[in-house]
Amino acid sequence: MYRQAKLFGTISKTTTFFLLISCLVFGVGMFLPASAQTEAVTDTTVANSAGDSLKTLPAPEKSGLEGPIKYTAHEITFSIKDKKSYLSGDVHIEYQDITLDAGKVTIDWNKSMMIATGIADTTDSLGNPVYKSLPEFKEKGNEPILGSRLEYDFKNQRGKVFEGKTKMEPGYYRGEQIDKIGKNTLLVKDGYFTSCDSIDHPDYYFKATDMRILVKKRAVARPIYMYIADVPVFALPFGIFPMERGRRSGIRIPTYGISSYGGKNLRHLGYYWAASQYWDATMLVDFYERTGTAYEGQLRYRKRYNFNGNVDWRYAPKDITTGQKLQRWSINFNHAQTIGETITLNARGSFTSDRTFLQDFSHNLQDRLNQILSTNVAFSKRWPNSKNSLSIGISRNEYLQTGNLDYTLPNLRFYHSLSSLFKYNPQKSNKRKWYHDLSYDYNSNIILTGSKTLQADSTFKRSQKKAWQHKSGLSFNSKIFKYVKYNQSASFEELWVPEYMNYTFVDSLNQAVPDTVKRFRARHTFGTSISASTTLYGLYEIPFSPLKVIRHKMDPRIGFSFSPDFSSPEFGYVQTFRDSSGRTQKYDHFAGNPFGGTSSSESRRMTISITNLFQGKMIRNGEEKKIDLFTLNFNSSYNFLADSLKWSSISSSLRAQPVKDINLSFSATHSLYKFGHRGTGNRNEYVWQDGFSLPRLLRAQLNAGFHLAPPAKKEKKENAADSTQIADSLEAENFGSNPVTEELSKFELPWDLTANLSYSVDRSSALNVRKIFSTNISARLEITPKWRVQYSANLDLINKQIDYQSFNIYRDLHCWEMSFSWAPNPQGYSFFTFEIRIKESALKDIKLTKSSAGRRPFGG
Repeated sequence: MYRQAKLFGTISKTTTFFLLISCLVFGVGMFLPASAQTEAVTDTTVANSAGDSLKTLPAPEKSGLEGPIKYTAHEITFSIKDKKSYLSGDVHIEYQDITLDAGKVTIDWNKSMMIATGIADTTDSLGNPVYKSLPEFKEKGNEPILGSRLEYDFKNQRGKVFEGKTKMEPGYYRGEQIDKIGKNTLLVKDGYFTSCDSIDHPDYYFKATDMRILVKKRAVARPIYMYIADVPVFALPFGIFPMERGRRSGIRIPTYGISSYGGKNLRHLGYYWAASQYWDATMLVDFYERTGTAYEGQLRYRKRYNFNGNVDWRYAPKDITTGQKLQRWSINFNHAQTIGETITLNARGSFTSDRTFLQDFSHNLQDRLNQILSTNVAFSKRWPNSKNSLSIGISRNEYLQTGNLDYTLPNLRFYHSLSSLFKYNPQKSNKRKWYHDLSYDYNSNIILTGSKTLQADSTFKRSQKKAWQHKSGLSFNSKIFKYVKYNQSASFEELWVPEYMNYTFVDSLNQAVPDTVKRFRARHTFGTSISASTTLYGLYEIPFSPLKVIRHKMDPRIGFSFSPDFSSPEFGYVQTFRDSSGRTQKYDHFAGNPFGGTSSSESRRMTISITNLFQGKMIRNGEEKKIDLFTLNFNSSYNFLADSLKWSSISSSLRAQPVKDINLSFSATHSLYKFGHRGTGNRNEYVWQDGFSLPRLLRAQLNAGFHLAPPAKKEKKENAADSTQIADSLEAENFGSNPVTEELSKFELPWDLTANLSYSVDRSSALNVRKIFSTNISARLEITPKWRVQYSANLDLINKQIDYQSFNIYRDLHCWEMSFSWAPNPQGYSFFTFEIRIKESALKDIKLTKSSAGRRPFGG
């Protein structure tokens, strides 16, 4: 029968032993086994030879205990004479935040010492005892410590574990002797560390003669030997192992590689400094055997709800591709800041010392393909109550292939969003008047732009333009016949320039020669538009189908716009000349300004658009569900002033998702006119002029995205709700079961396949019909729980060639992981990379890497 003894209550240092003996002798004595009771009585008799034991017991010495002890065991024996307790058989002890489980425990109350061991169970082949129920020591907030023998001093809160082992992030620790010398400090003799969960037989481990562990902070060891499969591979005089998750300072372990230009190299050796919760920094250095060193670093900062950003830089005192002494560098920065609730500041930029720096130094594919260095700074301020906002922008673009440069400094814009011209106050008027629907908006924009352009003689031409634009609009929104939405608007623009172009016609050149006039000039333009729209609905019932009803929502819209010809002489914005052949030539005074030239033709245009949404209603098991089937849109326009070809092309688009894992989109452009006489362009004859004919196709594009994977296995439950997707149900019931899916479902290995097909055709020229048919494929197959194979490719299906492809093989090696990437692209970006690394993220820099060395751009 299981027997237990417990001591409850608060025990002071001076009365611990007295209360303990009282409880043990009188409180639990009747439940003790014979051996325990006999020993207790004998000792009690000896101690009580002078009289009543409870009264004549001498006052105990201070035990050092500061709280109650709770314990259970199969067998408990007490010795009052020696002041010791003996517990055996599934011993469980609790003291403050400490618990102990063991096969056998001895407590010496005089020394406040506890010793825990296992119980000999059997013997091995050599006759040595094999123990069971080995001690397991736990302290609240820390991982348990296991060992063959455990000693603990209650008074000093120090302990010692022989052949101990424990788990602490980021791995497991084992030592021949572990001493607890402080609340959170351990000393380990002949210690082992590994991230493998099999601490007794790990795939790899670090061994150190002496190890000092600060719990949940770090472990410091010296000297350190790394073993793989019990074979030593390298040694270090000392090492520091972090135990904290998240940001922490530490040394970055480099990666080893070989390149065709630099030879053997060590990359990314450095130090990470977690300076505070608001910012950190990284400093790295690359060593190349033949060409010297290169440096890089990063500074990051963040304050929640205020600002964040980073600065990245690279620097090389020598050209790593040739070894020549040539300073090369690059800087990237990014900053975002919120000031209050209405002010934001965003900035980002990139700068390099030369055009080919990124191609030579970066191992990132996107960096290598980037040919434009952009810098943008934007500041904005809002006044929500007044609907006003102000923004200031600065931008710079450098084109690496040509060396050309353009910039905007600054772009200043003030904007007042749409507001009522006459505000409606329901307290003063019971009825809303028509003029309450009048609204206006206004914006003002100042721009200064500049450029540097490479000329044929290898020199650069510099130019600079500036202008100030004011735009305002007036709009009126209402309804006609209750169901037709009516909108009328007018826009006005005023442009100010500090200089303009004046032209003089030179007969000998038969053209006008420009001259820049440094004088202020203004241009005024305007336009107006009217539109009307409505919404129509249709319902179609479908009998004998799970799709009971189709709902059609159609939104037709028609609009008219008008703007005059501002190149007419009465406006004075354009100069007109006649050349020697009698043709009229127009030259704009405002040519080249940042907001564009003057409109040189009158516009009277009608626009027509129709948007359609088709929805379905299904009823399954008495439950009604709705789905979107597809959308279909059309638009075109008609130019009243054109002397021919008044109709523009008809644009159409369709989007649908017939089943859950298939997305379809289609777009097309059709012309109402026949081909031009040379097989290009249009001539002013409708396609149906000689008989019925549909509009002529100019361009079309079809995109289809597929995702295939084996269906998830679901447990069958009675009366469970049908969770099948509506689109899948529609496909199964309307078109029957899918034999491909049925066959694939029998393939039990985890896999998935994603493919995006794109087909486009361009028939704008009858003599040169261009077609593009391509696909992007991504496939994944888990051959076993440890092996994973992935493949991705871009395929040209017309020319039957692979534009790009890559293979990736991954192997889970328990504590390690292996990956192999291979991109065999003879005509493009080809490389391979093989890497074996430790899976634990804190040790991810311990790895072996081998990459392609045949081509310089791919480093490694």
